[in-house]
Formats: sequence, C-alpha cells, structure tokens
Amino acid sequence: MKRQTKLSTEQNEQLASAQQQAGQAAAREFNSVEELLRHDASHTPVPPAIADRLQKSLGPAAAPARPWWRRLFGGGKS
Repeated sequence: MKRQTKLSTEQNEQLASAQQQAGQAAAREFNSVEELLRHDASHTPVPPAIADRLQKSLGPAAAPARPWWRRLFGGGKS
C-alpha cells in the first residue's frame, strides 16, 4: 500500500508540474495598459442588450457647429 501511495504522489507531482507549464504557456505579457485593454476588448463580446442601448443613446449625430470665424464674419452656408 505504501508503494501505491508513493506512486500516486509522484503522479500528482508530475500532473502539477504539467499543469503549471501549461499555465505558463497560456500567460501573456503586455507592454502597456492600452495593449491589454485592446486585447481584452477584442476577446470580450458585448452583450446584445448593452449594444442596443448604446446604439439608441448615440442616435442621429448632430450637425457640427460652424467655426467661430464663419459665425463672426457670416460667411458660407448656415
């Protein structure tokens, strides 16, 4: 019985080291926070309910304001 326990302990150690190596292979290092956020955003799907709310809140975009010099001198289109 001791032999069986010793064998299973060795198997557990091998399994643990194999899992640790697999975890290290999956780990990724980023050079900046922005790179991390881009990676996360590209791999995280947006829930449909939130996407719908975002589209509704954006709505039709307002026309850009005229430049100050056009308002001052009254040039061009409205």
